[in-house]
Amino acid sequence: MFNYMSIQKGRTPMRKVLLTLATLTLSVLIGGDLTIYASDIESENNVIQIYEKNLETGEETRENITVSTDENILNAESYQTETISPNIIIGEDESVQVPDILLSTMPYSAIGRVRATYYDGTSATGTGFLFGPNDVATAAHVLYNRNGSIAETVSFWLPGTGGPVATYTGTQLAIPGEFMDNRDINYDWGMFHINSNIGNTTGYLGWTTDISVDTTVQVIGYPSDQMMMAGKQVKSVTSTLIKYDVDTRPGNSGSPVLNRSLDDQIVAIHTGGIDSEQLNRGTRVTSRMASVLSTYRNE
Repeated sequence: MFNYMSIQKGRTPMRKVLLTLATLTLSVLIGGDLTIYASDIESENNVIQIYEKNLETGEETRENITVSTDENILNAESYQTETISPNIIIGEDESVQVPDILLSTMPYSAIGRVRATYYDGTSATGTGFLFGPNDVATAAHVLYNRNGSIAETVSFWLPGTGGPVATYTGTQLAIPGEFMDNRDINYDWGMFHINSNIGNTTGYLGWTTDISVDTTVQVIGYPSDQMMMAGKQVKSVTSTLIKYDVDTRPGNSGSPVLNRSLDDQIVAIHTGGIDSEQLNRGTRVTSRMASVLSTYRNE
């Protein structure tokens, strides 16, 4: 049982409530396939509930964020300085290693490896990317594991920052309440703050809600200690998910799915593969996700 504080926008405490989480029976590996509990839920209401955990104090809260229709929020530009099966292999593996010389340039400089250690004592790795000065996005299942255990500590490993490999510590994480409560893949995305504004140096990624079938996208992430990238076409688009035939591996969970023709804006967050379709998939950037990303970027 978790003890939560229900708060409205602006983070004003309203009242403490007790919430018993439903027993989770999914068997899901990091980067793995999940069961859909709902579909086409984007238009249900104009508020999304976000679970938050302060990784320094352990305090857990819930916040309601209003979904925006502002085009400046739904389509946010990337920022860069002047100087700078789980998953499925479809046919022959066409992913390639990102050359070291590119690691200090955008979009690669904004992408890193995430390591989470959970309340139950286990740990796992995935991929994350900067979407603000100290803001990292990833897949929700990287932060909240298949056993229903939330991360106790999170670290962000970032290469190409003008010196040796740097590791940053997560200070606060957030995932949608729908994923926390129901393991709903339509909400398999999350974020955390880190203890540095390194994004002002490395650059950080923007996003867009615009995506269509046959668009060429690129998935960049850390299936191993090396950054890998692969690109191909989008095969299917729903209100909350996109599917593509881009090769990915375990560890790619949380990778940005980029439309490189749109100034390196993300269109989805990679979450796993679909064996029966021989496709990989990501959680699409929707007005809900964009509203939350914008709120956290501007904190």
